[in-house]
Amino acid sequence: MHFCFFLFFFAFLLTPGFADDTVWNCHQDKNSKEWVCTGEKASPADTGGEPLAQQPKSIPPAPAEVKETAVSESAPAPIPEIRAETKAQPKPVAEKQIVVKPTVRKAIAVKENLRQEDNRQAGWRCKAAEGGEDWNCNLTGPDPKGRTRVVAAEENGFSLLEPAFDSNQEQIFANLASNLKYDPWYRCSIEPTAAPAFTPGRYLRDVSPLDVNADYGEVFENEISSYKGNVEITRADQHSISNTAQYDSVSQTLDLQGEVYYNEDNLSIYSNSANLKLAQDQAVLRNVQFINPSAPLRGSATAAYRESQTLLRYKGVAYTTCPPGNTDWVVHASDLKVNDATGKGSAKNAWVEFKGAPVFYSPYLSFPTDARRLSGFLSPNYGNTQRGGFNISVPYYWNIAPNYDALFKPRYLTKRGLLLGSELRLLTPYSNSKVDFEVMPNDQLLNKARFLGSIKNTSQFGSYIHSNVDLNYVSDKQYFGDLGNALSFPNFSFVKSSADLGYTDKSKGISLTGLVENYQTIDQTLTSNSQPYRRLPQIKLDLDHAFNFMPLNAALDGEYTYFQHQSLVNGQRVNIKPSISSPLHSEWGFLTPKASLQYTGYQLSEKSTTDPSQSWPSTVSRTLPILSLDSGMTFERDLGNADSSLKHTIEPRLFYLYIPRKDQTDIPLFDTSRYDLWFSNLFRENSFSGTDRLQDANQITAALTTRLIDPASGREKLKFNIGEIIYFQNREVTAPIRIHYLPNFVTEPAEGFQTPAETGSFSPLVAELSSEFTDHWSGESGVQWNPQTNEIVRSKAVLHFVNETEKILNVGFNYRKDNLVEQTLIKNRDIWFESARQNNYNPLTDQAVIHGRDLVQSDLSFRWPLLKSWYAIGRWQYSWLYNNSQETFLGLEKENCCWRFRVIGRRWINGANTINSPNQQLAEGVSQTGVFFQVELKGLTGLGENLDKFFEQSIYGYQRPEK
Repeated sequence: MHFCFFLFFFAFLLTPGFADDTVWNCHQDKNSKEWVCTGEKASPADTGGEPLAQQPKSIPPAPAEVKETAVSESAPAPIPEIRAETKAQPKPVAEKQIVVKPTVRKAIAVKENLRQEDNRQAGWRCKAAEGGEDWNCNLTGPDPKGRTRVVAAEENGFSLLEPAFDSNQEQIFANLASNLKYDPWYRCSIEPTAAPAFTPGRYLRDVSPLDVNADYGEVFENEISSYKGNVEITRADQHSISNTAQYDSVSQTLDLQGEVYYNEDNLSIYSNSANLKLAQDQAVLRNVQFINPSAPLRGSATAAYRESQTLLRYKGVAYTTCPPGNTDWVVHASDLKVNDATGKGSAKNAWVEFKGAPVFYSPYLSFPTDARRLSGFLSPNYGNTQRGGFNISVPYYWNIAPNYDALFKPRYLTKRGLLLGSELRLLTPYSNSKVDFEVMPNDQLLNKARFLGSIKNTSQFGSYIHSNVDLNYVSDKQYFGDLGNALSFPNFSFVKSSADLGYTDKSKGISLTGLVENYQTIDQTLTSNSQPYRRLPQIKLDLDHAFNFMPLNAALDGEYTYFQHQSLVNGQRVNIKPSISSPLHSEWGFLTPKASLQYTGYQLSEKSTTDPSQSWPSTVSRTLPILSLDSGMTFERDLGNADSSLKHTIEPRLFYLYIPRKDQTDIPLFDTSRYDLWFSNLFRENSFSGTDRLQDANQITAALTTRLIDPASGREKLKFNIGEIIYFQNREVTAPIRIHYLPNFVTEPAEGFQTPAETGSFSPLVAELSSEFTDHWSGESGVQWNPQTNEIVRSKAVLHFVNETEKILNVGFNYRKDNLVEQTLIKNRDIWFESARQNNYNPLTDQAVIHGRDLVQSDLSFRWPLLKSWYAIGRWQYSWLYNNSQETFLGLEKENCCWRFRVIGRRWINGANTINSPNQQLAEGVSQTGVFFQVELKGLTGLGENLDKFFEQSIYGYQRPEK
């Protein structure tokens, strides 16, 4: 069970720390060129040497206490395996002493013979060893401190209490980590890091011999072995170093004494003494320090008991998941249990210190030691909204079974009352299901019950049949605005529900899908006419076949849909589009002629319920041929020399399209709108989405693409697209538009306003430029120039700098000028003015209406380091059309391997769930504000808002840090 705590000593987060005043003073002797290191606060003048900063190599810490050791000059004779043999008398083996190389890490000074004190200053004298990687150190005079010291240690900041682990213990932790086969804290960085390559060796213990190396050893009765001096024992993944060791081969008991280092796959331990029962994988250790890499978790204890390969118990323990050298937070407990088999850890009589301040106590704590799911309370969430007030949520996770679980999310809002939420998940071999439900029994402001429900399911039946269910419903339109999370206000106007069942066989080119779809409006600014049509149902059949004996493809797109609406005309639509094409491809180009015939038939209701003057024929149909010819060539050459060559390509492309004109004004719009014009849309057969409109076309698209490609990486150093459509006739097939942001007293026709015909001979000239300059820099830009009006109608420019997740900078600008609204209002002047005359309203002078579809917007987002592990993070989205900020947040983020802290202030415009449109809010400066924070002790708990998802959605390149 996860228990959270809060920091009532929050000021410690920002308080600078105190350094340890006991350090080693090292200077280089001018004559001997040796480095002299003393534990006293020696004056540099006493040594007459150069300052340490001028030496490129780092000085090692002083070695531990050194003793004289007699080592046999005879060749080492390892004992390959200990076997049980019967002997009458103990037999010493001093004639064949076993010499072992000291297993000490580079962080510890190497062992040398004790030298006599001379006239020089007492201390350790170190020279660089051959190869320049190790140090040879000799002690002159008495050991200044008698203990190993750490030269550099991380400052942990202000602390009310003594550090949980002193410098000597921290050095031992570093040694324990180096004994493991991989770094347990490889994920502690915020940088994405690949998982370590690691092969467990525990399964080889039963078949592996016990190898022993020591300075001296003897065997009694071939059963009990005794070893002294640098004893190193290895079996499979088990490895130990100690001063002395005794091994009983009958009971397979190993007793280690003095400076014991022991490690295996999932454990690394230091102790004064250890008793190990190798056959049962049991052990008892005293005054122990340990690292459990699977958590990762490290700590110290007065005693440790290993009861099996997977179960560990500790007494009088202090532990943390912070890496060695960092004790920002520590849990102290009388008892600690870690079970790798279940992935659970627990502590009794536990209290937590953060930055040296005690902040929480609990008689019992439970926590996971790996990624497996555990039942228990999760971190609480806090928030505050203008409509709901301050709210707090304490989720409880229930791990019911390996394939299904539940999450209960009770939340209390000070202005509204108690909101009960739950989430159920079920996973089977064929499906994945999720059920969400929220209910507020009584809203204190509205005095009524409110609820939200959601059901999601994805299933795969065999190799070809699949289904998806996504059902959602809310009790009222204001639900998200009143009860939603302040960081996740919906940017959509409708709640969509859908369910489909399909059959897909890609090898045969067959796809058959049945779909039902419904929408619920949650935007109060939209009328009932603006709600999308329901599809009850839609059946789609797609066939695609390529003939092997010749370059010929045949395809068929078929669809039946019943559209239902509570206010507008209802209808059934059948669309059949067979096509045949002959794709001709080669390395230098392609040519694809294609012919299609599209039939669309409708059965319609007589009239719209909201606009009785608008009547429709009961049946209507449309049959049109579509002819197209797509062609292109590719020219390429190599630029530069062999060391820095680039591939340069020039790719011209021509696309011809012909569709005869047919009047389609007697066909209502069920699911059709016009595509926005960008380079990729220049080669579409239809400029409208959906099938209710099929454009009339006699046109050719001329385009050119050129690239600079790095052959080694495949990165496009530069890509430039330019293209334009040349029209040989006017385009009289148009689609009505809806102007949702008109004043409330103006009546809009149920089917929208008819747009004027297009008479220009050229489309806007479209140019796009993108580049990946380096591994970190990239950018893209685009512009559209209208030759008829000689003005820029679209432009965008975005520059990205992403250096992993530490440094992120995005700068963008977006411009859109749309004259379609003004032209449509002029065309429909009589209809519009008849509705507005009684209010003395002239829409052609209302700039908010005319520019309602225009956009002039800049966007800046970043995450940038300030000081050590402190980052600034923010976003500023500004509307230059209305001279107002649409989205702004700015904050600080503290990130290290041990804990994380974020705080942001946010100001935003929320168009949904309000009585004003987003444009009106921008123009009037209507906005909301909030302050949000998150504190997380990695591997333990956290509290506050979950800002990771919010940052991912708001800042390009931001990645959620590893836990």
